[in-house]
Amino acid sequence: MKALILAVGVLFSAASLASSLTTGDRIETITLADQHQAVWELSTNTQVLLFSRGMKGGEIIQEALESLEGPMPSNWRYVADISGMPSLIAKFVAIPKMQDLGFTIGLDQEGEATHLLPGDKETATVITLDGLKILKVVQVDSAKALLEVVK
Repeated sequence: MKALILAVGVLFSAASLASSLTTGDRIETITLADQHQAVWELSTNTQVLLFSRGMKGGEIIQEALESLEGPMPSNWRYVADISGMPSLIAKFVAIPKMQDLGFTIGLDQEGEATHLLPGDKETATVITLDGLKILKVVQVDSAKALLEVVK
């Protein structure tokens, strides 16, 4: 019985790992609310998708975007999976802080829209796109590395 449970567990964990999007895959259009409750959309015009699944990744992206000499380019999008954050913390602390930022963040509060995007809680993911087709996926651990990837 233990062997059967182990086999089923391994099968499901392998299936969940294989379901992450990678180079050559196509991302579906994503529509979410941003930190101001406005419509945020990932569309065919997007060439760079910045993604964070945890606070550390969000800090990396925030630092990189704040270091840009101008606003975030219009063909870039930033989306954050905040589904792991307690809803009261998100509503009363995190989202109000995000509203002070000079760039827009698509907020996946349920984790459904971004569940196939590659990434972990300790890094930021930079996904280069052409018409929603993934050209390159790079996980970075610093703002400097992120800016090198998007040059």
